[in-house]
Amino acid sequence: GTVASWQNLDPETKALAAKVTNDYQQRSERTGQYIVTTDGTWDGGNWVFVYRTDADGESQGEPLAHFRNPQNVTSVTCKGTTVVVGCRDGQVIWLEAPLLAA
Repeated sequence: GTVASWQNLDPETKALAAKVTNDYQQRSERTGQYIVTTDGTWDGGNWVFVYRTDADGESQGEPLAHFRNPQNVTSVTCKGTTVVVGCRDGQVIWLEAPLLAA
């Protein structure tokens, strides 16, 4: 990955980032046929997972992708291929997950 600047973010990603910094406590979000989620109990809660979902939005099988964060995850949200993660220490991390476009 690359390090990006907040100034270069598009308005939609900036809005998602603002959402996770304002005491937002969402632990999963569905986007299309995928669910992006965090498990606060797995390895200290530093991971975000992407699963395929069924028609009811329930995760199916093993994760298709996973991302390790530097701090415990408090929230996650996504739109399109952008995943924005809020961390306990106040950091906001955004990831590009092209898999979500499929």
